[in-house]
Amino acid sequence: MGLFPPAPPEAQALLREASRSWSDTAKARGFLSEADRLHGESLPVVLGCYKFYFYKGLLREAIPFALRAAEMMGQRLGLRRSFMELSLEDAPFSDYVAGPRFYLFAMKAAGYLYARLGETERALEILEKIRTLDKNDHLGISPLIAVIRRGGREEE
Repeated sequence: MGLFPPAPPEAQALLREASRSWSDTAKARGFLSEADRLHGESLPVVLGCYKFYFYKGLLREAIPFALRAAEMMGQRLGLRRSFMELSLEDAPFSDYVAGPRFYLFAMKAAGYLYARLGETERALEILEKIRTLDKNDHLGISPLIAVIRRGGREEE
């Protein structure tokens, strides 16, 4: 078992049906909504919903799932403060420990999505916070921040 248990069989079946219905967005959304309604506490369900919306280009709809995944991991890690209040003392964020790393990756996903949607101030707030927690920049936040600050343009 990984960081979280697998999704219940019913949720797995709904996620499979959503995948099979990829070309029919409305139908796939129905399966995902049902999986989320019944098993929204299951990380595989949350990640399945996130991936669907992300790969469909429905970025605004993907954000709540990225944030929920981070929240779920934060609870598992025993983080009692909000993301913006966290410090290096709260968890081994700068190491390669799976839980804290997943937490930061989920927040990186949210920051990236905000940037893609043009909400650069919000994106940079999240990404700069990750950079303070990941002091060795294992997640590669610094290059992403640089791209956002350049407005998405290539380096000159």
